[in-house]
Amino acid sequence: MDRLIQNTLIDLFADHGIQLEADEDWLLTEGEDFPAIRGIWHEGKEGGMGRLDIDIVLDEERTIEESFGGVGGGKAGCRDALDAFARNDFHVVLAACWHTVNAEKVAVRELAVGMHRFTVYVGDFTLRGDEGAPMDIPEDALSALDAAITTAPLSEDVHWIRVFYGNVGDGRTQVEVLLDNEPWTAGLKAIVSADWPQHERYYSLRNLIALVPAD
Repeated sequence: MDRLIQNTLIDLFADHGIQLEADEDWLLTEGEDFPAIRGIWHEGKEGGMGRLDIDIVLDEERTIEESFGGVGGGKAGCRDALDAFARNDFHVVLAACWHTVNAEKVAVRELAVGMHRFTVYVGDFTLRGDEGAPMDIPEDALSALDAAITTAPLSEDVHWIRVFYGNVGDGRTQVEVLLDNEPWTAGLKAIVSADWPQHERYYSLRNLIALVPAD
């Protein structure tokens, strides 16, 4: 499975002009120690959903940690999870860590946070679950999240925010907002406060946002 993951990531980056080479479990840009990326697949128990962990090392102290569920067993599940990474996080990671921006896949803007200015890369919200679920992202969710970001105690480093919204049905939801891999209360309140569309069946939406210190 490790070879499948590495070959898929190598091909994905190569399609966007980035050549990676293997160094044991990690994939590196030639001649550079950072950034480095790897994927680890965890098979689901008793035919359940497996999990792909993607780690992107920014420097000796900071690592972006993301996980994706994969439907199906073995290689099929792993490929499904890799596809989820390609559709969701990949273009944000490519822009923030490898400085290659696909304007069709990420929104780019500037944002002041305290004394620092950041270039913000916002990925698409991607849908999993019921294909008939609504895909309209509430504008108040994004504006509330922006307000939370501008008051966050951010250092002059790369930061990343992961938003997950799950519509369980019957008015129930599952919501998670992480800042630099850690639960972020202000971001969670911002997302929960929005008027998200309800649906009778389960669906989930997730996206990744990266903040890079502006030159």
